[in-house]
Amino acid sequence: MMQEEGQVTGHGREGVWVETQRRSTCGACKARSSCGSGLLSQFSRRKAHRVLIHVPLGEAWPMVGERVVIGIDESAFLRSAGLLYGLPLMSGMLGGIVAEQLAGAGALVVPLGFALSLAAGLGVVRWHAARPEQQALYRPRLLRRLGVDSLAIKADRTYQESHR
Repeated sequence: MMQEEGQVTGHGREGVWVETQRRSTCGACKARSSCGSGLLSQFSRRKAHRVLIHVPLGEAWPMVGERVVIGIDESAFLRSAGLLYGLPLMSGMLGGIVAEQLAGAGALVVPLGFALSLAAGLGVVRWHAARPEQQALYRPRLLRRLGVDSLAIKADRTYQESHR
């Protein structure tokens, strides 16, 4: 299970909005001072990522400001990455090979066959991702609540009073 720590920033109709900070893996290895990725991560701004986490019926919702751990199944992540990158690439290559076999090497039809097959593969990925049962599979889940500080309690009361 891939996990990330975040903070609840608001409530929606179906769940809670959780904001996470993108972390760099740099700083963990010994080559951080001579690594190009480490150097680039020092100059790049770390943007927060906001995601809606669905809370099952009957389960208590975390308060605004509360720290939580969210996660997604690793196998679902790897499947989606393989589908997103592998299917269009393989269909594009297959389309290019078929076009080359039909028209011969050096023909303008080969890149056109590649591009059309690549677009068809992307269309299949888009269709697959739009199916509701697939969306639920790739949706991050609330794994555990880490705690609440006094600011979170005050912010949650203010939110609840403003939405009555």
